[in-house]
This record gives sequence, structure tokens and C-alpha cells, in this order.
Amino acid sequence: MAHVVVIGGGITGLAAAYELEKHNIPYTLIEVKKRLGGGIETIRCNDFLFDSGEMTHTLTDKAWMTSYLAHIGLSDGYFFTDDDQLVFHRGTGALADALANQITAPVMHRMAVSTLGMLDKNRFGICMENGLLLDAKAVIVTASAKHAERLFYPLTPPISHLLLDYRYDTITRLSFGYAHHPPITTTPPDESPISTVQHISQGERLPIGGQIAQVALRMAEHDLPQDPIGEVAMAMGWQINPDADHITTWETSDPCMWREDKHPTTQTTIQHLLPDGVALAGSDYIPTNRPPRLDERLRMGIQASQRILAYLNQAK
Repeated sequence: MAHVVVIGGGITGLAAAYELEKHNIPYTLIEVKKRLGGGIETIRCNDFLFDSGEMTHTLTDKAWMTSYLAHIGLSDGYFFTDDDQLVFHRGTGALADALANQITAPVMHRMAVSTLGMLDKNRFGICMENGLLLDAKAVIVTASAKHAERLFYPLTPPISHLLLDYRYDTITRLSFGYAHHPPITTTPPDESPISTVQHISQGERLPIGGQIAQVALRMAEHDLPQDPIGEVAMAMGWQINPDADHITTWETSDPCMWREDKHPTTQTTIQHLLPDGVALAGSDYIPTNRPPRLDERLRMGIQASQRILAYLNQAK
């Protein structure tokens, strides 16, 4: 029997696992993908490093984040833009890699959890989609609400009901790398499907004198125009043939329930409904009415592990 099972190897799950690691708590990490990091991935294209998720990051607590990055060995791995946005020199994937490098416990890749339950008063059952049954003293769930809804149904149906129909906006991110003639315009034209434009012109992830621009579209892959890179570049007034480009679509990229007034109350209620020995964390569960931020996702993973540590100490 494992002490703790951590479900989900995204950035929150990695932060939770690392916190357990620091306290020498045995655990197993389960991740449905073949790699760790979830939606955070950095891709090399020619002389550029592009992010699959956001390229620049607004923080809630800059001092805490810089301290945490130093603690995991990334003191020199980032910089702040003039408008105080965090950017990683080697892409945001460097953050996921730094945390993954701390993991010494078993990692079950390409494995999906179907449901959670109780085997007896001191043991949780983790049912895998391949029929395997794991048991543990405690569980940390960092899966998205879309998947957590069915996980909790046998264990705590009221949580499942509150997560039912959790909605997301699909985001397609287009990355443009220009070694010369960097784009000037950063404001999307009126009535454009472009939701945000991010750009950087410094750091180690692009040639000197170059620029990376990242455009977010609220569009699914099948809705994209035939040449999205060329059409967006033309709409923005940029060179239509960048030196490098990349397209990533993530259907659960924007957990848009934060736009609802009741979202903070709902998430606080869910935390109160969690059984002893179970923690739930991730960008979908942050009780605020604004987009989730990178440092909040990390801290929520840490807090989930601290909840479990308190439970295990009490159960001794």
C-alpha cells in the first residue's frame, strides 16, 4: 500500500509531489500522458523556443515565486519584462523539468484513473481504467475538473455534482519567431478572433535582435483557417513568413468558470466536502474571479500536500 497517490503530473501535481518528497513521504505519481508537465511544454523550432501554453506569466506574489524558483534551482532561469511579466529563458517547460527532476518516487505514465473509493476506513481505492486497483492511505487529485467529476462520484457525490458541466474555452496558440524584421503591432484588429498577444525580444530563447510573438485564438483546431500563421500575420501587419512557427491547441486551456460570480463559493464548498485524507488542487479549483496564475497553481499543490501531511500525522 502506498502512503499517498498523486493523480496528475501537471505543474500542480509536480509541486505536490515535490512537497511530499521534501518530507520523505512515500508516494506514487500517476500521469495519463507519456511526459510530465501537463499543458506546460517547450518546443524548439530552429533557433527559437516556443511554449505550448502562455509564454509570459502574471504573478500574484512575485517575492514568493522568485524564492520558490531559487529553491528548485532556477535562480538564473528567468527574467521579468518591463511590465513585470515572468518569462523563462529556456521556456516554461524548464519549470516543469526542474520539478520533475526532484521526483524519485515511481511514476505511472500513460495510466488513467477511473474512480476513487474506500476499501475500508483507513484505505482509499484508486480504480484504473485498465482494471488495476491501487490502494493508499491518502490521495491528492490534481486532474482537471472535467476528469475529477467522475473520479469523485463513488467517493463523494456532492463534489461530483458541483463539478458537473465545468466549462472550458479551447485555446489555439500560434507562435511566430522572427530573427529579423520583428513585429511592431501588438494590438489585435477590431472584431478579430485573437484574444491575447504576447511578445518577447530578450532572453536566451531567441536570436539576438529577434522577437517571439504568441497569439491566442479562442478556436478549436478544426475551426482554424487553412493557413492560420499567414492569415494572423497578415491581420497583425507582420511578415507573413516567420523564421519559425508553431501551433498548439489545448481544449481545456482556459477554465472559464472563474468568470461566474459563484465560482469562489463553489470551490470553497468543494474543499469543505473533501473527505479526510483527500486533497484536490489545480487551476480549476482556485477560488477567485480572475484567470488562474502560475504561482497560485504551484502553491495550491503545496497546500494539498500539507493537508495530507497533517492527516497522516494525525492518523499515526
